Amino acid sequence: MSLHLSSDSNARVNIHTNELVARTGIVIFLWMIATIPWLLNINNLLEYFVAIFNPCTGDCLNLYQPEKWSELRWIVAAFLGLLSITPIINLQIWVFSKPGLTDSEQRMLRLVLLLAPVLFLIASYVTIAELLPKLYSIGHAVHSDYGFVTKYDAVSLIYFAMTLLWIQTLVVISSAVMVCSGLTGNLDSSNANWWRLRVYGFTSLVSILSHYDRTTNGIIITLATIFVVELISRPWTTKSPKYDVKLRRSFTEEGEIISNLELVCGCVNGPIPQAEQCLTIQDVCTDKFAHEDLIRIVDNLKPSKISVYCCNKYPVWDRLSNLYQGIEIIVNTDDYAAIEPTFDR
Repeated sequence: MSLHLSSDSNARVNIHTNELVARTGIVIFLWMIATIPWLLNINNLLEYFVAIFNPCTGDCLNLYQPEKWSELRWIVAAFLGLLSITPIINLQIWVFSKPGLTDSEQRMLRLVLLLAPVLFLIASYVTIAELLPKLYSIGHAVHSDYGFVTKYDAVSLIYFAMTLLWIQTLVVISSAVMVCSGLTGNLDSSNANWWRLRVYGFTSLVSILSHYDRTTNGIIITLATIFVVELISRPWTTKSPKYDVKLRRSFTEEGEIISNLELVCGCVNGPIPQAEQCLTIQDVCTDKFAHEDLIRIVDNLKPSKISVYCCNKYPVWDRLSNLYQGIEIIVNTDDYAAIEPTFDR
């Protein structure tokens, strides 16, 4: 069974792959271009970071590894260059993804692309300007109380800040996807594991690869990120589904199991089958949002047959048959009495 939206084309997979590669190439090229101005002015920026992170009133910062300072210059410049082209990245994601998304999925993606950068900027400002200076000052006060002669590595202070910003980036993106999926009705307890597998899988891959030289750090950061995202998305991953859907199972003469989704539309009057497994979605043939609810249910449960009752909009179900190849759709308008033997799912 596969879903084919009306906006889908019959283009081969390699055409979509080529488009993805081309758009990725554009992003990488613009990323390199955007990094250059930051790299030319990176010394002033790093001096600013050193000044606000310095926990001492005197001179207690040292540079123990000059080669790490050079590495840090490139990392910070590349990170800022990536942030600079965020609108272009979002545009490429939107243009590439839009044709294959339903209306509710498009709303979800728009929310993610708009909300994630704003949340990241707010979190970054609080971290850089408020949280870290206070954290470093508290640590310095503790050292001074013990009578230690304090000397700090400037590279380590900024590296720690960059690590926190990277964690925030992963948390904001992953949380935005999960929360916006919940807000648009695409996420609930019935498909939470489907979303976890994809969102957490992507987050884990990016986190571990970005700390390839420090595997332990990468694993700790990954686990911390997933834990925070899980807490944030908890209201939606534990939310009960909008519809309590049960499939009616039966056997064919050959012993094949048939999973039947019995659906009542209600756009016309008529008898309704007396079965616990019967699902009612009012005006599913005419209401766009109800129709998308049905699409999500079919995607999740993957029935082999859909029996439609109290509906006379045959063209709608013909189009749905074209969307889902391999699902038999039967529209019943007269006889609702016949209920085949079933067994519990």
